[in-house]
Amino acid sequence: ADYQTNGDCAAGTGSFMDQQANRLLYDIEDVGEIVLAAGKAATVAGRCSVFAKSDMIHAQQKGYQPPEVLKGLCDAVVRNFRGAIARGKKIDGTVAFIGGVAANEGATEAMRATFGLSEDQMFVPTYYAWMGAIGAAMLEADKAATDAAESETSTAAPFHLDLAPLQDLRITGFPTSPALSMERVILLRDRVRTTEQPTVGTLGAAAAGAATVNAAAADDAAAETPSETPIDAYLGVDVGSVSTNLVVLDSQGNVLKEIYTKTDGRPVEVVNRGLQEIWEEMGPRLNIRGVGTTGSGRELIGELIGADIVTDEITAHKTGSTFIGDTLLDGRRPDTIFEIGGQDSKFISLEDGIVVDFAMNQACAAGTGSFLEEQAEKLGINIIGEFAELALSSPAPIRLGERCTVFMERDVNSYLQRGAEKRDLVAGLAYSIVHNYLNRLVAGHKIGDTIYFQGGTAYNDSVAAAFTEVLGKEIIVPPHNGVLGAVGIALLAREKAETTGTPTRFRGWDLDQVEYTVREFTCKGCTNECDIRQFTIGGEKTYWGDKCSDRYRKRAKVEKQPVIPDLPALRERLLFAYVTTDEAVDTTGPVRSGSGSTRGTVGIPRSMYSFDRLPFWATLFKDLGFDLLVSGQTDRLIKEAGIESSVAEPCFPIRAAHGHVAWLLEQGVDHLFLPNMLNEETDTPEVESHACAWGQTLPFVVMAAPAFESHAHRFLYPTVHFRRGPDYVRRTLADYLRPLGLRRAEVERAVDRAYEAQAEFRAALVRAGADALALLAEHDELGVVLIGRPYNMYDPGLNMDLPAKLRRLYGVNVIPMDFLPLWEEDTRDITPNMFWNYGRKILQAARVAGRHPRLHLIYITNFKCGPDSYIKQFMRKAARDPFLVLQFDEHSNDAGAMTRVEAYLDSKGFLRWWSREGAGRTSAHDDTCRLAAEGRSR
Repeated sequence: ADYQTNGDCAAGTGSFMDQQANRLLYDIEDVGEIVLAAGKAATVAGRCSVFAKSDMIHAQQKGYQPPEVLKGLCDAVVRNFRGAIARGKKIDGTVAFIGGVAANEGATEAMRATFGLSEDQMFVPTYYAWMGAIGAAMLEADKAATDAAESETSTAAPFHLDLAPLQDLRITGFPTSPALSMERVILLRDRVRTTEQPTVGTLGAAAAGAATVNAAAADDAAAETPSETPIDAYLGVDVGSVSTNLVVLDSQGNVLKEIYTKTDGRPVEVVNRGLQEIWEEMGPRLNIRGVGTTGSGRELIGELIGADIVTDEITAHKTGSTFIGDTLLDGRRPDTIFEIGGQDSKFISLEDGIVVDFAMNQACAAGTGSFLEEQAEKLGINIIGEFAELALSSPAPIRLGERCTVFMERDVNSYLQRGAEKRDLVAGLAYSIVHNYLNRLVAGHKIGDTIYFQGGTAYNDSVAAAFTEVLGKEIIVPPHNGVLGAVGIALLAREKAETTGTPTRFRGWDLDQVEYTVREFTCKGCTNECDIRQFTIGGEKTYWGDKCSDRYRKRAKVEKQPVIPDLPALRERLLFAYVTTDEAVDTTGPVRSGSGSTRGTVGIPRSMYSFDRLPFWATLFKDLGFDLLVSGQTDRLIKEAGIESSVAEPCFPIRAAHGHVAWLLEQGVDHLFLPNMLNEETDTPEVESHACAWGQTLPFVVMAAPAFESHAHRFLYPTVHFRRGPDYVRRTLADYLRPLGLRRAEVERAVDRAYEAQAEFRAALVRAGADALALLAEHDELGVVLIGRPYNMYDPGLNMDLPAKLRRLYGVNVIPMDFLPLWEEDTRDITPNMFWNYGRKILQAARVAGRHPRLHLIYITNFKCGPDSYIKQFMRKAARDPFLVLQFDEHSNDAGAMTRVEAYLDSKGFLRWWSREGAGRTSAHDDTCRLAAEGRSR
């Protein structure tokens, strides 16, 4: 038997459908019949009720009728069931559709269509809603019959349950949290007008979530300026999924005008209205010298309005926060930023102004402003002002936990029915959003001591107070917290304009004068099935509507190319040269060494340690007369096969390895090579060099999986201790391969050639690295050293092709760590005996890069990696400077990873080519030349 259940998300359940039907003022009992009469379906997000609400509103704005919206809702629920519950499992035989949702004929039809089931293949039982109860009754009947038979021979007294003491039990109270207090909340909006520093203005309202707030009056700086005097100004626009913010700054950074309004799925129209409002109020006085855009719609709006700088929201928020710290808090800059918007939330960690960690919510809007706004609406409370006032007056906030918005609404209704006071529930909701944010988003990331709370939700003082109670730390709410991203991008536009003197590209205040075309289509990348709009402006394509990834987002473009060769691509060519001499072979797909060998074909999975040891193993087997077949790059089918065949819940690289094994076995290879590799050679004999536990046991885990049990006889899995030296390895492999008819002498000769090939491969990498370092010194350029395990660095299916994207999209000079001369680096002062082989190499590479201001670090790892969780604590000492850590798994997408990369690169001086601040280039020349010489002399 096999089964799967949903987690704490109600998407894809009856409660989800019930909530959405209520929003359209329909009884859930009538939805099925209504849906059957609908001719077409609107596209509705299937992952989260808050996203679904937005999609339903936008669908109605586009002219979809309620039955079509409800049909889209039924489709979304079933898509979510397929993605979250069925998970690619093959549906065979007859299917019974049970549970309350089975009463909905629209959902039943969607279920058949989605899974390709006929009416004969799927049926709804008569008692579909009571199957669990019927089964329990049947089990109890069987048990009762057994107990009756046993009682005939038993002398024990019958069991009796006395219910009398329960009759007087009453609910006397609710679980509570401490009362909220503003004692440790620093509201900088209260200090703005008294500061002697050049200041930003104050926002004239307290709001939360996605509520619309427009600053009614310009800042004092504008008010004191004679109306006829032209003002050099900078425009910042932050376009998010829920809110759109526009800010105008003067040359000192004073806010002259700010707008915070709902996006409503129409970013172009909303920005155009904002521009018109600015023009009508102060446009003739403004001399716009620079324009910047940020947020999820930054490329689209940047093209439309003629932005001079387009950058990620992390950099924008960091820049705005830093400006606030410098002007209002005597240089007390944030080391942590909590940003909670309408449907998006972000966590940013900073060290010395460098973005070192970042997280953002994915496909769940619990813990965002829309969540609070929705609950306030249900309680009949105004989210602006009244919510915070009630919450702060509560003596006993009810503990609601941190759950999906659908479940939370049910809990709130339950407490109301049991007599809970509204103010206690509202205060509990403030706590709930904080717990959601900290437990689901921050989740183990380092929280510093100078915490800025930003985004529209920061207008709600009760949420800021809840953060102080939960963390026991001070929370700083900056002025303009809802539009601080727009402030930051306007400041960046000012910096670029003042540094370069380049005239602005600003197209003017009326977007109706800009010519563009629009094409709409639906993305099928996941169960959300987002409606995408493609805008073509002057030949440039930009996109709007993608909720869950950066698939349709352009990257930051730089005006230069890398000065060093593509080292990861070079490494792949060198690696597969030991498999085939065909230089024209496409190494992204399967690679063969030949065919027709009488000794058969050995399949080698392109996974785990083969990314490093392939020269050794390929040379060994080719020299022994075997043909080779190496699987292709990790793709979607291999991922799915690996996930389906994995029994345990290991890290993603191990699951991907299962998929490569499955593919090779399907090709009919005679032998599947999966060595039990325990350790590797060391530069220092006194230290250990073990492979990780999952890597060591991979062949046994794979062979024990039901999908591969019948193929166990085809596996070759010698136990190898490279650390014990060539003589030991010769003897071990000769003994293991003897049953294949191989003589000891020929195996030992092949092992010697394999060692030579491995050494040749590694030496070639270091020589190429030396040449690359020399080029960096010659051109006075920066480089990024990638560190991590070889499969994380070189498998594009695991790292989303990060090395190639760094080069192609940002012009970064990428140097993987095995191109560096690591052998002279002694890390025993960091930790006396680094147990893990790649852990030692990672620390060596971090130390090499840490000595050279020209080299910066990106550490690629994966979730559930036990050794890396241990190694990371030593990285700070080895690297010295802040570095970026990127974690990947099977659920990763571009949105989080590339946004973090963009922010890190900007912090390190890669993207703002016109500003050399923080680049630290000229001082690094001699060190980099010396490092290049070390590599060449090897």
